[in-house]
Amino acid sequence: MLFQILTTIGTRLLVLFGAFIVSVLTARLLGPEGKGMITAILVIPTLVVTIADLGIRQAAAYLIGKKIFNYNDIVSTLLFMWLISSSLSVAVVMGILLLQYGGEYSWELLVICTLTVPVNLAIQYLRGIMQGKGNIGSINKVEIIKTALNFIILLILVWALGMGVLGAALTQLLMAAFTLGYSMKLLLGEVKFKFKYIHPIPQQMMRQGFSFALALFIIQLNYRVDVIILERFTNVIEVGIYSVGTNLAELIWQLPAAIGLILFSRSASSSSSQEAVERTAKLIRVIMPVLIVFGVFFWFMSPLFIRLLYGADFAESGQVIRYLLPGIIAMVLFKLIHSDLSGRGAPLFSLRVSVIALIMNVVLNFILVPKYGAVGASISSSISYMYAGVAFIIFYARRESISLSRLLILNKEDWAQIKSKIGSIGVRFMKLRSR
Repeated sequence: MLFQILTTIGTRLLVLFGAFIVSVLTARLLGPEGKGMITAILVIPTLVVTIADLGIRQAAAYLIGKKIFNYNDIVSTLLFMWLISSSLSVAVVMGILLLQYGGEYSWELLVICTLTVPVNLAIQYLRGIMQGKGNIGSINKVEIIKTALNFIILLILVWALGMGVLGAALTQLLMAAFTLGYSMKLLLGEVKFKFKYIHPIPQQMMRQGFSFALALFIIQLNYRVDVIILERFTNVIEVGIYSVGTNLAELIWQLPAAIGLILFSRSASSSSSQEAVERTAKLIRVIMPVLIVFGVFFWFMSPLFIRLLYGADFAESGQVIRYLLPGIIAMVLFKLIHSDLSGRGAPLFSLRVSVIALIMNVVLNFILVPKYGAVGASISSSISYMYAGVAFIIFYARRESISLSRLLILNKEDWAQIKSKIGSIGVRFMKLRSR
């Protein structure tokens, strides 16, 4: 497991660096208005993918991990369900975009953003297959390829060809299409791609998946609802400033995302709940102190980073990051625990916390955004995230009958293992130097 965590964290660091470069490049090439425009339009396809996914990715990973049905039957059914969900979601997204932006933005832009939906859905489903098989290495390869494609295509279309916002949207579509092709290539040797309806797998997936989808949709809505409200009460420039701040602050989530990916896979195949809880608790104890130290450093340096990398036009994004950081770090607790519980088939346990956090975020946004713009949105999100992180860890401690100190504070055994790992890494390093 340690090897998987280290390679996945290494991958996430690469992805994090790539996403950071792409974020700077996009902001520099499009400016606050163009960045705000592409962010606002892509919110709808992103949210619909979350709903249209129907939790099938996680359900497929869960069923494959538990070996409840034949592996090839699950994959064939998955493709059949992709066809249905993609057709429906394309119609829904196009309808919403036409109602909201018809006449304001070009039809080419709206069509391109809509077409990202079926492609991203297919990537999600294939990721579920890889996750269920515990093939974390393949997922890591896909993430690296996706990041590299994003950078290269953006550079060609927006910088070299000067296609502006349309080029940025086309980048998203082409990046997803090439990533899908690569994901299929990785799985070709392991699985035959056939569209087939096999009873009762779709029903089982829908039943299992609905709970995953509902939980994930509420969480995603909480992340993105502020962009919708911000655009409604201010303008695309404020959205652009806010999106730069959130993009940078949310890079911190790459670390728990990497670990959550493994946690879900391991929890799905755990022999007992106690084993899964012990593993999750240890990861929380080790990760949180590191993130807090990094968060403090980032809080002091973020305005300087923003001015140096994005320019004076995005200076206000530094304040956005500062207000967001406490919530972003607290939300790591929520993300790690949710991964464990989802892997054990209990994604809805987070629902009451995430629904209250969402309501809190919406109400605060309506109060603060008209007066404070992007900063108001960041304060609202941060308060909502802090509530979600703190409340969820309390509920989790009660559910698993584990004390908060055992979840949050490093113990002697942790320190001994950390020292041992550092020592073994040092020995390996010395051996490499002596060769």
